[in-house]
Amino acid sequence: MTSARDFVKALGDENAAFWADRDVRLDAAAAPAVRLEQIRYRMRQGVYNELRSVELIAAWIPHVPEREIRELLPGQLDDEHRHYHLLRRRLLDLGEDPDAYRPLPEWEALFDWLVACRARPTLEKLAMFQFAGETQSCEGFETLIALAADVDPETAALYRTGILPDERRHAAIGRRALTLLCDTPGAQAAARAACREMNERVFGAYRAHRARADRRA
Repeated sequence: MTSARDFVKALGDENAAFWADRDVRLDAAAAPAVRLEQIRYRMRQGVYNELRSVELIAAWIPHVPEREIRELLPGQLDDEHRHYHLLRRRLLDLGEDPDAYRPLPEWEALFDWLVACRARPTLEKLAMFQFAGETQSCEGFETLIALAADVDPETAALYRTGILPDERRHAAIGRRALTLLCDTPGAQAAARAACREMNERVFGAYRAHRARADRRA
């Protein structure tokens, strides 16, 4: 059997391969004005994402019996709550109403599904959100920071210093959980399936996101 540590590394590589050229939310080749509108849309959506992340982590904590893992989650909840306020304040400073955003049905359904996953095994939950989801968030934020650098450097700095370091720590929670729990072939198969399920759902929501952003641009 593959060791848990080697499995987690291989699963990370599989997730990275899945996402190669699939994050369609931002267009590096777009004109600066279009790119700026795409970034603004990401920020408006980000306010919603962070608030829903608070909700789902709060829903999950009572359903994580493994103390070593459960004790890491309140810190993530606090981070997501702080990110919500950071993004909301930045949009207000830009003259936008952060509360006017209405999520796409596909995006709302994604978070509704994640909240409903609270009763699933810890291994599956953390494979989906912290391991697969937060790792992809880090990569997405790195892209946003690079593409915002010339059109909105203040927002780029907010993501670089106020959000991305926390997201990397959240992804590390997922790696730690899987390293602790993926100690049998069955557990490894369950983690791989959970990651695949999450990636497919997120990719579908990303495509819907880009279609809306393009209509606004």
